[in-house]
Amino acid sequence: MIKKEIKEIYKLIKKYDVITIYGHINPDPDCYSSSLALRELIRDNFKNKEAYALGFGSERLYDRLTRYDEVSDDKIKESLAIICDCSEVERVSEQRIRLAKQIIKIDHHIESKPFIGVKWVDTDSIACAQMIAEFALAYKLKISKLTAELMYLGICTDSGRFRYAPTNAKTHAIVSKLYKLGIEPKSIFAILYQSEEAFVKYQALLVTKFKKTKHNVIYCFADVDDYQKYGLTYEQVSKNVNVLGNVIGCPIWCLFTRSPEGQIRIEFRSTGLDVQKVALKYGGGGHKQAAGARLENQKDFKLSMEVVNDLDKLAETGKFE
Repeated sequence: MIKKEIKEIYKLIKKYDVITIYGHINPDPDCYSSSLALRELIRDNFKNKEAYALGFGSERLYDRLTRYDEVSDDKIKESLAIICDCSEVERVSEQRIRLAKQIIKIDHHIESKPFIGVKWVDTDSIACAQMIAEFALAYKLKISKLTAELMYLGICTDSGRFRYAPTNAKTHAIVSKLYKLGIEPKSIFAILYQSEEAFVKYQALLVTKFKKTKHNVIYCFADVDDYQKYGLTYEQVSKNVNVLGNVIGCPIWCLFTRSPEGQIRIEFRSTGLDVQKVALKYGGGGHKQAAGARLENQKDFKLSMEVVNDLDKLAETGKFE
């Protein structure tokens, strides 16, 4: 039985002649892949429609997979806008989305504030790309090899290569179907998991800089000089939190990266504790075991230390209100 939310989205796609698709600022592979997979699905199955994915990021994958589109304001004004892998319009990378006739959302994050409009939110999906695959399978849509590889990329990366909850039977059933469509993950991984020498050296620096709280929360403050001396940018380095993971006895790890303009991006991870509640306190959101937040106009890491103290309380008591 097809979910009501999926039916509503399908009807709207059929209604509009132009569909524009968007993701969040500084997109991760799931954001990139879910947006582009949905575009490819619409192009392959609704030949009379125009579909465009707007954004930037994941440039290393463009030659192996595909890239975003360039679209005029007039085209956006005609369109149904679909947000993928992003909870709020304010966090969409392309703010021209506000020109669209209607905005809807497909996402797997816990909402930090209600989205007004048609939406399909499934926090039991490990990736937005899994939801796009579910949508395609529900209506028996044609899935090309490219589309299947995009779906696999999002599922594999957001699940931490199938290690994180809520990876489940549905996840593996969908991936099994994608393999039957001829996906070739090895050549994608060859791009995704290789890094420039400077980037590897920077990650090694993070490992030497991290500290632990009384209750074994790992945290690391990365300032501007730390990455600029390697010729790296804030956008390149602000999502390195998992370099700090996998330490025995440490239930939470987090990375604080400060931009030249004073924005601090916080990435939270845990082995089971609900770090999303701490993220919400500081204006962020995400999942129970993987969340994020941003602190604006920060000259130092004083406020960041308050976040660390909240995480330490969570590690001590097992809950955070």
